[in-house]
Amino acid sequence: MLAIHIFLEGDEMLSKFPEDKVVDISGEMWMGALGNGMISGKPSVGIAFQLDDGRIALAQTSMRLFHTAAKAFAAKYGWQDEDGQSRSQS
Repeated sequence: MLAIHIFLEGDEMLSKFPEDKVVDISGEMWMGALGNGMISGKPSVGIAFQLDDGRIALAQTSMRLFHTAAKAFAAKYGWQDEDGQSRSQS
């Protein structure tokens, strides 16, 4: 299982990576909830990307950490509605 690092400012995150090592993926992304994806039986979230060479990169984190990241982003930017408009947290 991967560790998750949360950056509320994406530029700070991007500065962590050498530019010549970054692969910009413009295709599809898949996300799925895995009901008992953790060894403990708790749920996890899987995120997959298809690389240019056809391989699939898969990352997984706990549902708890996924929620923590979403809450941190919403605290800074608000929850986004269907039209991409920010609304305050309820």
